[in-house]
Amino acid sequence: MVEVNGALGAGLAGRAGARLRAAAPWADRALVLCALAALVAAFAVPRTWARATLSDRGAALLVVTRSGWDLRPTGALVVAVVVLAIVGCGFARRVGHPALGVPLVAAGVAVAALALSRISAADPLEHTIGRLRIGTFQTDEPVTAGAAGEWLWVTVAAGVVMAATALSWLVLARRVAASGAASGVAATAGAAGAVDATRDGAGHGL
Repeated sequence: MVEVNGALGAGLAGRAGARLRAAAPWADRALVLCALAALVAAFAVPRTWARATLSDRGAALLVVTRSGWDLRPTGALVVAVVVLAIVGCGFARRVGHPALGVPLVAAGVAVAALALSRISAADPLEHTIGRLRIGTFQTDEPVTAGAAGEWLWVTVAAGVVMAATALSWLVLARRVAASGAASGVAATAGAAGAVDATRDGAGHGL
C-alpha cells in the first residue's frame, strides 16, 4: 500500500511538472505579444486617426487630418496606458502571479475603448471644410466626406490583441500555479509514503 501511494505521488508530480514546463514558454510568448501590441498602439498615436476630404467630381481639393496626439486627451491617455502595460508585462513575467494579468487585460480594453471613443472625430472636420467650400473653393459639385483614419483601427486592434494575450497569460499562469500546487501535494504525499515505509521497516526489524 505504501509503495502504491509513493508511486501515485511520483506519477502526479511527473505529470504536473510536465504541464508546468509545457505551459511556461507559451505564457512568456503571450506576454511578449502583449508588450508588442502595446508598442504598436503607441506607434499609431502620432498617426492619422481622423480624415475629412473636400472633393469635386472625384478630385480631392482639400484633405484635413488629425492624429491621436491632436485628439486630446485621448492620445496621451493611450500612451500612458501603453507605458503602464509594458511595465506590467515585465513585472508579470518576473513574478508570475496570475492576478497580475487582470490589470493587463484592463489596459488592453482601455486602449481599444479610448480609440473607439474617437471614431467620430472626423465629423467636426467635415463640418469645418463644408463651410470653407462656400467662399474659398468655387466648385460645381462639392462633396465633403469624413472617416476614421486607418491608424485608429490599428490602435483598436492593438488593444484587442493586448487584452486577448493578457487573458491567455492569466489562464496559463493559473494552470502553472495549479500544477505547482499539485506537484507540491504529490511530493508531500511521496515523502510521507517514504517516511511510513521507513517506519514500517524499522518496526519489522528491516
